[in-house]
Amino acid sequence: MRNDQSTDFATYREIMGELLRPIEAHGLDAETLKRLYESKLVYLDNLRVRCFVELNSGRAGHFTMQDYQLILQAIGETNRHLRDLILLVITSNLKKRTAG
Repeated sequence: MRNDQSTDFATYREIMGELLRPIEAHGLDAETLKRLYESKLVYLDNLRVRCFVELNSGRAGHFTMQDYQLILQAIGETNRHLRDLILLVITSNLKKRTAG
């Protein structure tokens, strides 16, 4: 395994407990938070691909099927958080228009 893949796995292991949690939004505007969720999705998708390739390579590696399942769950949760954020912004904007 190449060194950058070992580094990616080590980073994943450090943050794996955080992958399912929403991003802390304190002090962030909706656009910045949206961009952070989109960046998180890109990271998770790259991680998913790496994990999938490693699991299906036939060679021993670091990732397990449980890691793959966690990554898929994190993608689903992150998509849900992003969708909720977008709905919140839309609802807020509609309320402002009807009130004004």
